[in-house]
Amino acid sequence: MDKVFLEIVLPVALVAILGGIVGRWRAIPVAPVSALVFYLFSPALVFHSMQTTHVSAGLSFKIIAVMLVTFFAMWVVSAVWSMIVGHEAPMRAAFALGATTPNVGNMGLPVAMLAFGNAGLDIAVMNFVVGAVVSNSLGIAIASMAGGSPMAALKAPFRYPVLYAAIAGLAVNASGIKLPITLDAPITSLAAAAVPVMLSVLGLQLQHAVGRDHLLDTVSVNLFRLLISPVVAWFTCTALGLDGIPRATLTVLAAMPTAVIATIIATEFRAVPAFVTRVVVTSTLLSMLTLTVLIFLVQRAG
Repeated sequence: MDKVFLEIVLPVALVAILGGIVGRWRAIPVAPVSALVFYLFSPALVFHSMQTTHVSAGLSFKIIAVMLVTFFAMWVVSAVWSMIVGHEAPMRAAFALGATTPNVGNMGLPVAMLAFGNAGLDIAVMNFVVGAVVSNSLGIAIASMAGGSPMAALKAPFRYPVLYAAIAGLAVNASGIKLPITLDAPITSLAAAAVPVMLSVLGLQLQHAVGRDHLLDTVSVNLFRLLISPVVAWFTCTALGLDGIPRATLTVLAAMPTAVIATIIATEFRAVPAFVTRVVVTSTLLSMLTLTVLIFLVQRAG
């Protein structure tokens, strides 16, 4: 287990920590760097990965199925919790966002690559594309319960470049087109830079202060996000006939901490963004331990 922490989890954490240190030292704002990741580096990574992916159509459908089953399972669990404790609409939406939005980008991609190699990265990229669509559609639909417009759920995926990058990459892959070096070289360079820049952004985002209010909700949503979600993903993978690297990768991805996109959505729809930000910070810190244990277990399970 020490090897898992030192060779997989700690390298990811150190890049994020260094990004946070430099960001605090030089007072680097998060927004412009995050925008570069969202509109430039991530689409390049998705396009390049889709262009070169070896994930079969059958496996792709199973990846989508695992993510959707896990998403709805976590939404049901969060809805039951909110009913038990009597959350009002904004807090109900905030809690659901925290439980259903794993960080399969900034954290998921580098962890999958280090833990399971290129095969794991291919699966993680497909999962990332699906996750981006889910977050910007179903996630917005959840957030709209706090007072926003449900119509945004239908429009959101088409306002961002990741979906188009995925479609274009798959089209190039399927057609066998070889891109000219003038296009391929910059795309490859941007894709190679995406993961470290993502981790640097994560470090910048972790500078947010952690408050003490909503303590029970914070503990509960972290429990659901980090421990219950991977169990759901593992059994869903098994039911679909997945094992080996695909099952291990999807299980670990389901155990990722809450993504920062949840904070962005919560802010847009007034779904208690301070609580969601707190969940992002605490789940990311706790995941250093939970991911170490989980990766050790899934690697042994095969």
